[in-house]
Amino acid sequence: MATKHVKKTHNQRFTVMDAILFLLLTVLAFTIVFPFYTSIIVSIMTEHDYLRNPFTLIPRNPDFSSYETLIKQGNIIRAYKNTLIHLALGMPLSMFLTCTLAYALSKRSFPGKKLLFVFIMITMVFGGGTVPAFLNIKELGLINSRWSVVLSNGIGTFYVILVMNYIQTLPSSLFDSARIDGANEFTILTRVVLPLSKPILATVSLFYLVDKWNEWYGSMLYLNKAALYPLQLELKQIISNAQILDDIVMTNSMYRSMPTFSMGIKMAAVVLTMLPIMCVFPFLQKYFVKGVTLGSVKG
Repeated sequence: MATKHVKKTHNQRFTVMDAILFLLLTVLAFTIVFPFYTSIIVSIMTEHDYLRNPFTLIPRNPDFSSYETLIKQGNIIRAYKNTLIHLALGMPLSMFLTCTLAYALSKRSFPGKKLLFVFIMITMVFGGGTVPAFLNIKELGLINSRWSVVLSNGIGTFYVILVMNYIQTLPSSLFDSARIDGANEFTILTRVVLPLSKPILATVSLFYLVDKWNEWYGSMLYLNKAALYPLQLELKQIISNAQILDDIVMTNSMYRSMPTFSMGIKMAAVVLTMLPIMCVFPFLQKYFVKGVTLGSVKG
């Protein structure tokens, strides 16, 4: 008996709606990529070329003196080190606090769960204020300490809710089986919940990574020593100093012969700040959509 192979045909016509979506996504991608591309171009341009044609897309004579100036100053390297230290201290603490609190809130029989959840939700709308936060850090004796920055950004309410909702999607039979085998709650969290929650953990880790990498406001409040400045605060200082230098050069003829290209230094600092986080994001992107989608299903 001969077997017949039936080929399924799919409608692959390019509709008008597909064209509109493709056009919108192309425009959106262009608006995201183009500013970063122009920052790279300006950072490797000379001041003469920039003043002659500031909107060029391909520099005629690439010049890396702006990067050399930043590296020779040593501030960027020191700021990188401080930011990495903040990440090394803050990421494990934030993930530990987020996972433990989210697991507790995911329990239906947790005593006082509704009241605690209300208190947590209030922090998403109202904050204690800058002055009380500063006084709290001061009373703890953490001014000019790395822990002031780490502890002030210890946990994110939205991230707790994402992890909590994801845990609630896991079958309750897994928890019951673990309890029958004699596992306590901490064992269930570490041996059952966390291995099954890799997508949401990767997503929340990425969120925390971006938050801590971009953190500068708390550092500006609690750190008075330039040796402790993280990357973003150092970038703010570089931009401010470059702007002051521009004003001095424009108003004082004595400094007009200075070779420093302030706009190039600004853009070089922006590139050095953005590049590491842009290199990390593609490796976690595959977990990003799945984690956010599953973490926002339940309320």
